Amino acid sequence: MDNKDLFIIDNFIDDREFRNYVSSVLSNRGFKKISIDDVTLSDEDAINNNDMKAELNGVTYTIQTFLNTTITQKEIDEVEADMDYENVSYAILVTNTNVDKDIKQYAENIGIEIWDREIFL
Repeated sequence: MDNKDLFIIDNFIDDREFRNYVSSVLSNRGFKKISIDDVTLSDEDAINNNDMKAELNGVTYTIQTFLNTTITQKEIDEVEADMDYENVSYAILVTNTNVDKDIKQYAENIGIEIWDREIFL
């Protein structure tokens, strides 16, 4: 990890810039058909406006990005709801913050992979 890497992950201007960065990370990891949903939904909707989809080896993933957010069970539950809404079996939650070990375990138990700050370094 160098200062440039830290500067990038700590200084995104907004959610859209973060999603674009995550899109490039997904592409570098072999994901295809990457799409970004920039639709803003009301707070009453169960689905986030930080939604992406991508395919890896023929499997569709929903990807939820959380910029500068402390990840709790609430965010995990939002991703799980998006999995149901998108009718997919695989999800990745991406954040530029560190995620607590217990939260990671909770997510893993329901089939959600977490890419936190460490993935970018």
